[in-house]
Amino acid sequence: MKKKRLQLVSPILLAGVLVILLPIFTLMTLDRLERQKEFFTQRLFEKGVSLIRTFEAGTRTGMFTMRWGAKRIQTMLSETALQPEVVYMMIASKEGRILAHSDASLVGQMYNSMPDIIKTKKDSNLVEYRIQKYNEGVEIFEIYKRFIPARAKFMRRHMRRHQMGPYPLESAPGQKNVQQNSQQKTKDWISLYIQNQTDKLPEMAEHYILAGLSMEKVRHARKRLVKETIWRGVSFFILGCIGMVALFMFQAYRSARASLTSVKAFSDTIIENMPSGLLTIDTQYRVTSLNQAAKEMFHKDISTPFPEIIELIKQMETSLDVLNTEISVTVAPEHNIRIYITASPIKDNENKVIGFLFLFRDLTQIRELKKQVETNKRLAAIGKLAAGVAHEIRNPLSSIKGFATYFGKRYEDNEADKETAQIMVKEVERINRSITALLEFAKPMTVEKKQVDIEDIITHSLKLVHQDLNKKKIRVMVDIDTTNKLISSDGDRINQVLLNLYINAIEALENEGTLQINVRDSENSEQIEIRVKDNGIGIDQDMLDQIFDPYFTTRSTGTGLGLSIVHRIIENLEGHIHVESTKGEGTCFIISLPV
Repeated sequence: MKKKRLQLVSPILLAGVLVILLPIFTLMTLDRLERQKEFFTQRLFEKGVSLIRTFEAGTRTGMFTMRWGAKRIQTMLSETALQPEVVYMMIASKEGRILAHSDASLVGQMYNSMPDIIKTKKDSNLVEYRIQKYNEGVEIFEIYKRFIPARAKFMRRHMRRHQMGPYPLESAPGQKNVQQNSQQKTKDWISLYIQNQTDKLPEMAEHYILAGLSMEKVRHARKRLVKETIWRGVSFFILGCIGMVALFMFQAYRSARASLTSVKAFSDTIIENMPSGLLTIDTQYRVTSLNQAAKEMFHKDISTPFPEIIELIKQMETSLDVLNTEISVTVAPEHNIRIYITASPIKDNENKVIGFLFLFRDLTQIRELKKQVETNKRLAAIGKLAAGVAHEIRNPLSSIKGFATYFGKRYEDNEADKETAQIMVKEVERINRSITALLEFAKPMTVEKKQVDIEDIITHSLKLVHQDLNKKKIRVMVDIDTTNKLISSDGDRINQVLLNLYINAIEALENEGTLQINVRDSENSEQIEIRVKDNGIGIDQDMLDQIFDPYFTTRSTGTGLGLSIVHRIIENLEGHIHVESTKGEGTCFIISLPV
């Protein structure tokens, strides 16, 4: 079972799931990383913009209220750069010369990584950023814009408001003259914004402020996010695989269940409608299944097996072999059936017996058909014999009867001879009757079917034996319960059949016996069933197979042709007759006739 379950998840299925889910997982991961990058870029950009604009505002205030110079701006730059995540801050000329730097040792040097400043020339408020390598290749987030601590209009308005004239800028230590050399020009670069003229201001200097922000937190956050994303992606992928596999397995389960249901319905239909009986029994001797043929065969729905079947189970428990045998089963107190059984144990995957299977056929009808075939063969042989011999016997009998009659008259005075002659005549007449019955049996029988009332036929036939019934004080019970009182048949032939059965019943009954005649609709709606039953001496079981044979009789005065003729008449009427009898309890002849 485990191997079968594993086979449900094929490599092709897993490859298909991988092809479907892997692109989805990759796209989701890349999208998440891109969003994270945008988030941190925006965060650093906003922080850098805030930092630069705050620095510019502080510079502007210091220049026009406290007359700051390059020294104070350098100090403020160094202090501002002490904030978290700030790697450096600098102010540089457009050529890349560092005018102020958070690291004072770099002032006056050239900044070789000066960014492209074309856009910032056109718009002094434009702030841009870039990511570049710093010391030892470490990436930093650099923000830059044109540095304009004060605009000309603002300076002019400020001076007029406060009536300020030219004022000297504070000098850095050791400075003697602002324009002595290039180093002094670098230190006094702030003087370019404020000249010693009050009526005309020169064009503002083209300087730029740059701030480098550390991306260490960004790198850590990105690493953490990548790990989380990978773990989530792997989890999502695994869950997706499980979900897809579960979906496919569910679909496979539904398909297998539908197929199993279809196969089960098909097999159940076959089992239920198969002509042979099927019976399964568990190890506790309980019936677990029984098909329709078995129910009809046993005439009931059984819950416990018959004793004969239990004996077979005990044999299989020991031998574990398949059994083929023929047994007789008592399905009712007075009803036995002969069945042919094929039985075998039912085993599971571990070769353990979990039940027993029985297939059987009812041999009762087959045996009856065999008997009928044998009887018909015998009757046919006797008929041919009778046809050839009867006429040859009749001619000598006529002569014998003539001579016996002659001697009876000639020796009429001699009482002994007369009696002998009369005996001869009677015996010849008896032989003649037997030959007549034999000829009647042998010659082709003709039937004339027409609509007859079965109740009238029974009433008429009982009147013919009325005297014999009264003589023995036999009670007659007639019960006619049928919807087919009118049938298409030969009334005279049916009357002949009933007379023969009545006579046999009267012979078998003692004084004050009972004769029952019942008429019912048979299970086949196209037939009626006539039962002639007595409670007489009955028939031995070993003789039941011979009662329809010609010349078979248990009475000293019988010819043995009565029941043979009855059987032949019923066959010609396209009916069926059989007998049920128990020695000492009585006999019942059952006739089935088409309507």
